[in-house]
Amino acid sequence: MRNVTAARNKPLMASSHSSRRKQQLKTKPINPFLRFSVILLTFLSLLSIALYSNRTRTRNEREAVAYSLWLEPPTTDDLSSRVENFIVENAKNDVAFKPHVTLLGPIYDENERAMVAKTENLVREIREKMMKKTTTTFNIRFPKGAQVGQTYFQCVYLEAELTSNLLHAREKAIELFDIRDARRYTPHMSLAYGDDSQGERLRLKLKADEVFKKAFSLSNTDEENEDETYEESFNATSVSLWKTDVEDKSCKSWRKVKEFPLFP
Repeated sequence: MRNVTAARNKPLMASSHSSRRKQQLKTKPINPFLRFSVILLTFLSLLSIALYSNRTRTRNEREAVAYSLWLEPPTTDDLSSRVENFIVENAKNDVAFKPHVTLLGPIYDENERAMVAKTENLVREIREKMMKKTTTTFNIRFPKGAQVGQTYFQCVYLEAELTSNLLHAREKAIELFDIRDARRYTPHMSLAYGDDSQGERLRLKLKADEVFKKAFSLSNTDEENEDETYEESFNATSVSLWKTDVEDKSCKSWRKVKEFPLFP
């Protein structure tokens, strides 16, 4: 009888031991070294992917050409001649460039024909939008006076008003050229390029304020037109596609690829 009972209890004991062993295996902590190794390998893998992607992107940008889309004032415009004179007179190391408001850039691409075709499409979109508004002017206004920037290409500049026409053109350009990392847009016309000190930038700003007085929107003193205001502005008549190597701070390699009239 005792043997029979023992025989019956033996499977139960074996099952109990097996359950405890499984429970011990489940609750046994992971080796700290193993955990650290897994984390380290994961980190190194992610770092390698990031570095490879960055190297690939940098290499592609080096192999591609940097382009920019400009809105240029007509050469016969009064503002254009004053800006150009200011640029030449205050250029450091002969760094001269054409007066312009950048619509989008830099845009990296290896296919110039594709860039030309996209610019043509952009101009067509802008033209159609303006025809719906029954307007034939693309006015660029500068109501804030000269501004001091913090970067090489924004040393001193005239800040432009972000009008509905300018905003639409910018958004359409981002869409057509598929620029997903476009920075915050501050439309402006640069008056000087350079890595000047803050004091030198302020000196240039004061000098620019004397040349571009209309940018302060000064009121007319004539009593009959006391509500009339003046401001620096120009009517953009075209969009220009430029090659603008941002690594070339002398701007000597910059050249216009093609100019596209906004109005036939």
